[in-house]
Amino acid sequence: MWTPIVLLCLTANLTDCIAVGGPLLLSKESCIRSIKEVGIPYFKKEHTNRVVRNYKCIQWEQNI
Repeated sequence: MWTPIVLLCLTANLTDCIAVGGPLLLSKESCIRSIKEVGIPYFKKEHTNRVVRNYKCIQWEQNI
């Protein structure tokens, strides 16, 4: 199971950042696709004062 994490920073101050997670996904490929096709476009529209600095998918153990 995978969770997308996106790091958003204020444009004027790249040290003022937030990390936002998304829903649990079954594969790393679907997680990355979710970030690129859903997450990043949403953040660019809703958080116009922030830029996407980085993103990654975190893998969780199956027994959580």
